[in-house]
Amino acid sequence: MDMDPLLVSVAVFLVAILFVGAVYFFIWEVPERKKRKSIKKRFDSISEAKVRTSSADLNVLKSDLLSDVPAVHQVLLQLLWHEPYTRQLKRWISQADLTWNVGTFLLISSGFLAGGFGLTYRLVPLLPLNLLAGVSLGFLPLCYLMFKRKRRLNRFEAMFPEALDLLTRAVKAGHAFNTGISMIGEEVDDPVGKEFQIMFDEQNFGLPLKQALFNLIDRVPLLDLKFFVTAVLMQRETGGDLAELLTNLSHLIRERFKLMGQVRSFSAQGRLTGYILSAVPIGMGGIISWMNWDYMKVLLEEKTGHYMLGVAAFCQILGYIIISKIVKIKV
Repeated sequence: MDMDPLLVSVAVFLVAILFVGAVYFFIWEVPERKKRKSIKKRFDSISEAKVRTSSADLNVLKSDLLSDVPAVHQVLLQLLWHEPYTRQLKRWISQADLTWNVGTFLLISSGFLAGGFGLTYRLVPLLPLNLLAGVSLGFLPLCYLMFKRKRRLNRFEAMFPEALDLLTRAVKAGHAFNTGISMIGEEVDDPVGKEFQIMFDEQNFGLPLKQALFNLIDRVPLLDLKFFVTAVLMQRETGGDLAELLTNLSHLIRERFKLMGQVRSFSAQGRLTGYILSAVPIGMGGIISWMNWDYMKVLLEEKTGHYMLGVAAFCQILGYIIISKIVKIKV
């Protein structure tokens, strides 16, 4: 049977998006992940005394339930808990400060996937398009999770120098380091105050300071925080003026923020160019369709037009990714 040209065009567009995403993943993301993995391995080898506490030892501090339903929790515990991807998902949920657990997240994702598949199947019973729509909607909860995580980490990074200043003043006033950590937990807003309060509570439960600091890095994987932990551990082992060390670190972080702001201002023109170049073809297509539909409908009704739309969508997405990589400068 003849398929609706509009639906074929949508399917070609979605396939082009997936293809561009695959190209981006294998060209840019895979090397970056290998680099980050290598850096993490080097960081983990700094201290021979670093020993991760088991989940059973931390039950007094936090819940390891994968689902609020006991039966579902047991199933997930047997099937998923020992898998690294599930542990990473649990870490992401914690870093985003969401009230979800792994079971809730998987249930929401499954609901979006089934809903997208069922809705498109009811409208257009075309299996590839139905699967594509279901998988695309199934990733929406993960996109929301990563958005919340990134926003919270950015907020932590912006507030961290203020916390360092408070800790510096506490140390200069003669307070112990642990007392300064407690003051940060009480006086600084979330997320900095909350994370430092967790670290202070872990020490009160008997966890060594070194392990509590490593746990803080595990919960908040930021470069500035790794500088802080490294500086504190080196000062504890070699001695020195902790207040001066924290002051210099706070100044370094603020200067880094200044440099990042300058880089963003210098690359603003490139980012705006990317947005405009991505929006102009879509906007012009909509305007021409509204003014003269007979002129544009050829793209949707003819097979050649479908291929042209697919190639255009692929080039647009690829061009936007390339521009984004050019103007994104790591500081």
